[in-house]
Amino acid sequence: MLFVPKMKYIVETMKYANSCKYVLLHPKFTKMRITLEAKKENPRLFLEGFLGLLSTFGPFVLDMYISSFPMITEYYHTVPSMVQMSLASCTVGLALGQLLFGTISDRYGRRQPLLFSLLLFLAATLGCLSVHSITFFIAMRFFQGLAAAGSIVLSRSIAADSYSGSALARMFGIIGMINGVATVLAPMFGGIVVSTGGWRAVFWLLFAIGVTMVFGTILLKESLPSDNRTPLNPNALISDIRKILTNRIYLCAVAQYGLVMAMIFTNLASAPFIMDSYGLSAERISLVFGVNAIALAISAGIAARLGDMRRVIRISSSWALVLAVVLAVTLLTHAGFWAYEGSLFMLYMFVGAMCTASNTLAMGSERNNAGIASALLGTIGYAVGGVVSPLVGLGNVFMTSSIIFVAITAASCMLAHSVKLSDK
Repeated sequence: MLFVPKMKYIVETMKYANSCKYVLLHPKFTKMRITLEAKKENPRLFLEGFLGLLSTFGPFVLDMYISSFPMITEYYHTVPSMVQMSLASCTVGLALGQLLFGTISDRYGRRQPLLFSLLLFLAATLGCLSVHSITFFIAMRFFQGLAAAGSIVLSRSIAADSYSGSALARMFGIIGMINGVATVLAPMFGGIVVSTGGWRAVFWLLFAIGVTMVFGTILLKESLPSDNRTPLNPNALISDIRKILTNRIYLCAVAQYGLVMAMIFTNLASAPFIMDSYGLSAERISLVFGVNAIALAISAGIAARLGDMRRVIRISSSWALVLAVVLAVTLLTHAGFWAYEGSLFMLYMFVGAMCTASNTLAMGSERNNAGIASALLGTIGYAVGGVVSPLVGLGNVFMTSSIIFVAITAASCMLAHSVKLSDK
């Protein structure tokens, strides 16, 4: 129990101890009793591992079942384009779900929305396994993506609640490492599961992962105290979004993150066709994806240990542009597989660093509105990736992917060097 003589000091104390609960006896009293409730901390190793696994829901839900498209087409007696619609509906769900769960988590805390999203994910996954119509399968995939988005957006929000400064950068480095590896390895791992157990085995595996995450959420301690939550009403929501959209650091970091996702999706869409033209088998293509995942993981971990995230983006974007030009030359001249893979591997080294730095800058600059900020960040990333991927298939894949790689990295470099990020 704490007694303080002046209102001014009480206000300052409340701002400082923003993770505590306060009980004021009467506003006219000069001595007021303040009851402090210490914030419960999540164990560091548990939190790092749990948030890293939550962030993998996106690539696992999107990419693990891709190799089973022919099986699903045959099972539902439909055409391939209808099965591809299930991928599109899941992507839409991932984008919209981040806006939904990010917004409500600023009002109700992180733990309850996360638990609800995971239970919805389990229900949608069972729906994917039980429906007998491709139309209902597409609908269930939408709800599966919507639910999985809660894990993705809340992994960033919980990190922003729990860390700041270099510790936040380190946390996003860990998330970036795990998520980067998952993004590239999910198709390969999914292919192994499909080849051994059929397309349903992928969804049973996703169900098992969801159950594991439910138990993890039960152990998770709430990271957003009730005193720091914002009311869920249109005026407050519009006001928060307006504040976020006037934050120069946040906007530039989100733009960089969108460009990073565009690079990753461009590679995911083009690499299988390019490597197939070099004569690589499906197994070797999967192996190359795994090797490139190592580059993302290494660079994300290195970036997390560097202090100045703005400098990381400036340096990484410059080298990314140089390597994109080298990559384009190797593609346009058909210089050979090892020249292509070497330049792509090095490009991914700097892409991973930019991913960690942009996440850290964006979430670190909007810790007071972490839910909405994380939602906008993730939605824009998936939206940009969804727009860029179909463009790769226009015309000659070597020419188109070369143009897109150079254009994206040039835009990233120009943004990094032309916009001042020292102030909001």
